[in-house]
Amino acid sequence: MTRTDVAREAGVSTAVVSYVVNNDPGHVSEATRARVRDAIRRLGYRPNASARALKTGQTGLIGLVVPEVLNPYYAEFVEALDRAASERGSSILLGLTHKDPEGEEKTVRSLVARGVDSLIYQCDFNDEKAYRMGGDSMPRVLLDRSEPLPGLVTVGADSTGGARQVVEHLVGHGHRRIGYVGGRMVGRKSDLRLAAWRQVMAEHHLDAPEPVLTDWSREGGYRSVGDLMDRDDPPTAIFAGSDFTAVGVLQALHDRGLQVPGDVAVASFDGTADSAYTYPALTTVRQPFDEMAGRAVDLLAEDGRAPQSTVFPMALVVRSSCGC
Repeated sequence: MTRTDVAREAGVSTAVVSYVVNNDPGHVSEATRARVRDAIRRLGYRPNASARALKTGQTGLIGLVVPEVLNPYYAEFVEALDRAASERGSSILLGLTHKDPEGEEKTVRSLVARGVDSLIYQCDFNDEKAYRMGGDSMPRVLLDRSEPLPGLVTVGADSTGGARQVVEHLVGHGHRRIGYVGGRMVGRKSDLRLAAWRQVMAEHHLDAPEPVLTDWSREGGYRSVGDLMDRDDPPTAIFAGSDFTAVGVLQALHDRGLQVPGDVAVASFDGTADSAYTYPALTTVRQPFDEMAGRAVDLLAEDGRAPQSTVFPMALVVRSSCGC
């Protein structure tokens, strides 16, 4: 498969294909660029990285820093980023921190040593020193951030708006005791989901029960149910801060002989593909993985150094776990 094939499929010249593959922002309209990327995706075209490196001095490699890939949330982001990079003529080089705070700097150092042209951070971001590695000329984006961070380039989803949709939906079902289950935040992150849950409960003059903060894992979600349901006044609905956690919540409720949604309604956050295949299927609010991934890769090509923040809206996906 060659650039000529892509050009023929998209109805453009090979020069236009080159502009798109090399992320040249100034020569091609967005509509044409989208048509070329669609042709690249359909044909499975991969640029010759060695030839481009010789010609431009760039490897076409984007270093991606993530804590893990066992969590479907991160796995889905990795897939979306790899797809976005491929459509733009680049490749992803993955670095895992294994959720070790000290591992972030080591992972970034390894990626830089392997010759990446740019960096995407989707990690806890414990130390800005790791963000600055690679020098001032290295384009970089911090992913999964709902609020601007001074001096940094960030892309994220509207976590506050998304969480509000979930809690408002549960209130709309008549629930007055809605519990929250989430993980502990580390690095320079605050849990906007937790804050939004409290805010909506207060707006409806409802008492917010003490939230359960556990691990961002199935096991953490499972353990949290004992804390919530053994209280004198247990919740009739649970908002889980991630689909991954919600899977554990569903299993724990089942093991207690409780029906979802008959006895306890459940709704979650992230909207990963797995959420459609739980029993019952999870009502959740979905992050736009593909749009965020595409924006992150485009920012790297545009420069990736001028501080800015891009926030995408989230969409409520209504299924049966909430009682709909």
